[in-house]
Order: sequence, then structure tokens, then C-alpha cells
Amino acid sequence: MGLFRFKTMFFGVHLEFITMAKGPLNTEEFERLYKRLNKEQREAVDEIDGPVMVIAGPGTGKTQILTLRIANILKRTDTDPEAILALTFTESGVISMRRRLAEIIGSRAYEVTITTFHGFANEIIGNYPEEFSRIIGSVSITEVDQIRVFEQVLKEAKITLLRPFGDPYFYLRPALNAVNELKREGVLPEVFQGIIELKEKEFNAIPDLYYEKGAHKGKMKGTYQEVKKKLERNRELGVLYADYEKALRENKFYDYNDMIMEVLRVLQGNRDLLLTLQEKYQYFLVDEHQDTNNAQNRILELLASFYDTPNLFVVGDEKQAIFRFQGASLENFHYFENLYPKAKLITLTANYRSTQTILDTARSLRKESPYLAKIAEHPERQIYLYEFSRPEAEHYFLAKNVKEHLAKGASPEEIAVLFRDNRDALPIARMFEKFGIPFSIESDRNILVDPDIKKLILLLRAVIHYGEDGWLLQAMHIDFLKIDPLDLYKIADKARSEKRTVYDFIGSKERLSELQTTSVDVLNAFSEFLKQAALGAKNSGAADALEHVVRESGFLKHILGLPDHLDKLDKLSALSDELRKLIENHKDFTLAKFLEYIDMLYEHDVLIRSSGIAYALKRVRLMTAHRSKGLEFECVYITNLFDTHWGNRRRNNHFELPREAFSLRSDSAGERVGDENEDERNLFYVAITRAKREVILSYAKTAPTGREQLPSQFLEEIDPKFIEQGDAAPYESEFESGREIVFAAPIISAPDIRNKEFIRDLFTRYGLSVTALNNYLECPWKYFYRNLVRIPEAPQKQLVYGIAVHAALKDFFDRWR
Repeated sequence: MGLFRFKTMFFGVHLEFITMAKGPLNTEEFERLYKRLNKEQREAVDEIDGPVMVIAGPGTGKTQILTLRIANILKRTDTDPEAILALTFTESGVISMRRRLAEIIGSRAYEVTITTFHGFANEIIGNYPEEFSRIIGSVSITEVDQIRVFEQVLKEAKITLLRPFGDPYFYLRPALNAVNELKREGVLPEVFQGIIELKEKEFNAIPDLYYEKGAHKGKMKGTYQEVKKKLERNRELGVLYADYEKALRENKFYDYNDMIMEVLRVLQGNRDLLLTLQEKYQYFLVDEHQDTNNAQNRILELLASFYDTPNLFVVGDEKQAIFRFQGASLENFHYFENLYPKAKLITLTANYRSTQTILDTARSLRKESPYLAKIAEHPERQIYLYEFSRPEAEHYFLAKNVKEHLAKGASPEEIAVLFRDNRDALPIARMFEKFGIPFSIESDRNILVDPDIKKLILLLRAVIHYGEDGWLLQAMHIDFLKIDPLDLYKIADKARSEKRTVYDFIGSKERLSELQTTSVDVLNAFSEFLKQAALGAKNSGAADALEHVVRESGFLKHILGLPDHLDKLDKLSALSDELRKLIENHKDFTLAKFLEYIDMLYEHDVLIRSSGIAYALKRVRLMTAHRSKGLEFECVYITNLFDTHWGNRRRNNHFELPREAFSLRSDSAGERVGDENEDERNLFYVAITRAKREVILSYAKTAPTGREQLPSQFLEEIDPKFIEQGDAAPYESEFESGREIVFAAPIISAPDIRNKEFIRDLFTRYGLSVTALNNYLECPWKYFYRNLVRIPEAPQKQLVYGIAVHAALKDFFDRWR
């Protein structure tokens, strides 16, 4: 097998970029790993023909068997790698599977089709655009665009219940969420309306709808009135759904769920395209099958239907089904058994991750799940539960206890703090900063709440509203501009008394000198910056205008000087990436429109997400329990374990979609298995089983408002013999006697940009393009900030042209191949 190598050194770090020429399967590595498998794992790897379902609990090596099974198919058959389709739930799952496969079989791993369901759907649409008349020539819209379209639909629709007089947009988000759920389940508007009509007929046929005698004779019984109201809401929801789809078509839009929905619709009606895809793929593998939704499963079923006994291999665990909010349903998992009654069922029972105590705790929580058994030997540690008087004490404990673990030699990246919601991260992170603990937040963060991003947005508003004193005075208070607050008062007071604008003063050195201001040069330079930025915003594209403000205002210099500058750069990149996506769909997009877009984000509480740069680089990892799935750590903290936060969550269920909408086949009325609390229990189960050696549980008995909080019911469900009560008193006492820690200055522990692991991680993630190599040869720091850290900049015309040529050549050779 030929190797092409590029070697370089970046500040003492040896980096090597290797491309492997196509060659034979590396059977030696396969055999080595195969010999380490247990009986059930070998069976899963060896059963390469026919439908196979593998029940794989946490820590049972499912990723290993998936990759080894692909390698075994290539080893035992003459199947081309491109004829193997492996589908997983997340991009991180795709990367993990491909990396593991490459370690086993080398470069041929890159020829196997490993992708997410959405990635696969997008590829089909891209390769066969002429088959998708509904969305050909259309643009993908953002969540904000969805809301805008739905607002207009709600305004014009012929409905009454879902447009209440007091607040006509009260049902906007609930109705849009319900529409998205129907799309995820593959339910078209006309199908949903047909279901509702059927339900209304069944309702009207109920024999005892009305009182037959007494004072209420002829009136509908109260029990049925509520059912009727739900039916009426669903009927109007059907109207909104149909109108929304019509509006998307008229505006040449399609939303995120349409990628799956359209592929399903086309494959159901276009037998030629279906046959083309069926002939292309011979083996199908699906990871985390319990988290797939009806539409995804239906696509898989159609592709596999070419064969009476398809080579379909699914891996999952119904007890880890945690994505019902994305359409996942336990019914989907069970449906496989009904669809393929002769399928081979393999259960992996050997856990290689956790201690016996952790496994026993998990089995105790899931009383019907006795199958996990410990294999690997670990020094035992107990599971601890700490109860605190209030949240601040709990946060103090988390920071102090983590600090104690680190002092004893624990690796920071082997410690995880798991929480239920993204918003739980902030108070924990603040306390960690007080203790100087290195950490990374790996849950989705809304960059719009970052103080420095807020400063940038305020600057952008001052540019767009050039000439308006209100925005100008607000912007002049931004700290990195270094304008003396007393100067601001003098200028504002003088402008008011003389009925002049603040601009008249900051642009004139003479007037500023007359006022005896100390920031004459700073104010004058800021005035000139605003003038040029305002001209640029009117005469250039939004990307150029943003780059100008970021660089010329001093904002970039400001964040580069902060201890956590890499985190700030990551958030700035997220803002810039959001703008780029908008420009791709709206060629005439301006900076003013971008600010209107941001206003919509604020109004509807929509996030611009940033996931961070410095993951797992010697840092404690903070994340939601959802994000932790598939990961493992030596020590896991699970926080805020109080009732209504973990379990029994209060939700306004405005729409109760009929169970027929969740059936997998048009000729069967399916029923969703379990309830929302069952999903919450699964989530807690997943959180516990991330730990190898130690689990630390905690909650506060009172809320910040002083309201009493009960422990999560899941804590009550665990057999108490597995949990040791932790002594919270010393931490409570220490916190009360030293509460100045709350007001202490944060100690920012930023990753060292000269750290070899950090640079190597960035290099591995982003690779080395020709442009990146040219930047490195010109200046290593230019390469570092532009290509690794990726400071936002407007795309150059030559670069845009190069990207277009590259895409055209790629499309040509993909089709030729």
C-alpha cells in the first residue's frame, strides 16, 4: 500500500499528513481485534447475511462490532466498499466509526458510505436533483425563516382556535413543533388531515356523547368536550400544515426535515430511482437504531425491500432511547422484529466499561433490564449522593470536589459533569472559573448571550443606525474602546444643551478640546471608524462589513488579548458562519438584514450554537446528558437531580397528535411505547452508565426562589444499597464561611496554544489544504489563526471561484465513478 506523506513542524509539534493509496485489506489488524471478541460479539461480526438485530447495552463494544463487521464483509466477499451503507445518528458517530474502520482496514474505510440519515438524504438529492421537483432550485431555510413563514401562514389561515384574539401568535411555536414532528414521522399534510377526519367520524359515532336526561339533557358530557377541543385543534393544525407546505413551495424554500421527507416521498413514488439505489447498496448497517424516527426507518425499509432477506444489520438498545423530541420512537425498534420475523437476534451482555456497582445501579433503575454483566476488572468505588440546602452550595461542592480529584492525580478529561439542560452549565462554569479549574462546555451554547458578542452586536447596531445618538452613546460605553465615561457625560450634556448631535462633537478635535476631554484622539478615531463602517455597510456585502467592524473597531484585538481568546474566537466564528449561511441563500443580504435576523433570534429564543474548540484537551468536560451518549469517563457527576428537572417535567401539551400518525405502515395503527417519563428514565440510565469507576449525584433541596425541591423520583427508584450518602455538611459549612468565593475574580484557564496535543487536535480536525499550506509557508501564525483557529474573514473572489471549480470537478468525477 503506497503512502504519500507531508511532514512539518509547528512550534515544536511534529505534524504528519498521510494519504494512503488504494490497497488490499489489512487482515492482520482485523485478526488481532477479532480474537479479542467474546462469543456474542463474534456472532454479530460473523452473521453478515440476512437481517440481524443486536441489542447492545452501554459499554458492550457496539462500535467495535460495527466496524469489524464491515471489515469482515470486505474480507469474506467481493463486495465493493461503496456498496456498504452505514447510517448513524450524529456527525461525531460518523467520524468515530470511520476512524475506527480506518485503523482496521486502512484507506478503503474512506470508500465505505458512512453517513448520517440527513447526510445520506442530502447526497441523494444532490446526485439526482431532477427527481426532486418539489425542492429543485429551492433553498434550505433557517429556523428563523421557518418562523417567519409560519407567522404569515398563521396570520392568513382560515382558523379560529389557534389564533386567539388576545395573542394571535400564542400557538406559533407549539404548532410549528407539531408540524416538524409530523414531518419527522413521514406524515404528509393530506395524510394527517385524513387521519383527523377519521378520528372525527369515530368521535361523532360515540353513543353516549350527550346527556340524555336531567338538567344537562342534550349537552355534551365534560369528558368528551376536552376530546372534542383536542380534535378541533388538530383539525386546524392540519390546515396550518397544508398552508405551510404551500408557502414553502411558493417561496422556493425547504426546511431541515424536508430532506428526509422528500427522499421518502420520492422513493415511495419513483420506482426507477428506488431501483437504482437498491442496486447500488448490498449491505445496510444502522447504529443507535432506537433513536431513528419513522421517516428514516421507512427509507431504510424501502432500500432494503429489493431483497426478501436483506443484509440489514441494526444495533441499538431500547433502554437508551432518549431522542423522542426528534421523532425517535421505541415502536420503530420493535417494528424490526415484526418486519423480519426470521431475523437473527443477538444480545450483547458483557460490559467492558463500568464497575459492578454502577451496573447494579443501572439494573436497579431499569428493573426489567438484568442483562448487563461486568467483564473488565476495575478498582471499586461507590456511588455517592450529596444533598445540599441550595444550588450555590451544590455548585461550590462540584468545583471543590473536582479540584480534590485533580489534586489526587485524576486526568481532567476523564471527569465529566452532566446536566439535564444547556442552561444548567452557566452557574457551574462560573464556579469552576473561581477555582481555576480547566474545563470545556460541550453542550450547545447560545453565543448571543456572551458579553463580548453582545458588544460586537451593539457596535453593528451603531454602524447601521449611523446618525442616531441613542445607539452611538450606548456603543461608546463599550469597554475596549477605552473612552473615558466622564468624557461621555460632558459630550452628551453639551450636545443636549446646544441641541446638537453627539456626532458633531466626536468628529471635531476642536470641540473636544474645548470640553477638556481626555479621550480626544480615541473619540476622533472612533468617529472616523463609524463613518467608514457605515459607508461600507451601505456599499458592500454583509460579510465584508462584518469583517471591517471586527478588525477596525479593535474588537479582534480585544478578544485576542483575553485569557479565553480561543473560546471567544470560536463564538465569533459561529456568528460569522451563521452570516455565511444566510448569504448563501440570500445573495443580496446586508448587514442591516443580519441585525433584523438577530432580532428575530432574540424574540423567539432561537440559538446560534457554538460547540467550542478545546474539547478533551486536559480539561474537565461539562455537557448535557444527551450529548454524553456514546462517551465514557472515569468519574461522572450528575447534577440538579430534583423532581420536575429530571423526570416529571412540566410541559404544555397544546397538541395531542393521534397515535395513527406514529404508525410505520399505512395499513397498521401503531402505538408509541412508553411515556415522556420513560424517556427521562432512559436519559438518567445513559448518564449513569457513562462512568467507568465513580458516579457522584447531587441536588439542592431549595430552588433559587426559595421553593422546596424534592429529589428526582429516579433516585427513589434505585435500590438504596447501591448508593452511599455523601457528607455534604463540610462543603455547606465551608461555603457559608467563605462566601467571598462567589465574588472572587475568575481564574480563566485557557488552553495553551503551544500545547502539542492542542495543535495536533486542530490539525487532525481541519487537515491541510493547498491554501492552508500557502498560509503556513508565508507565516505559521497566519496558518494557525486562519486555518486552525479560523478567524472570520469575508471570502475572497479567487477563493469563491476556486470552491466553485472544485465542486464542479468533484460532481463530475463522482458521477463518472
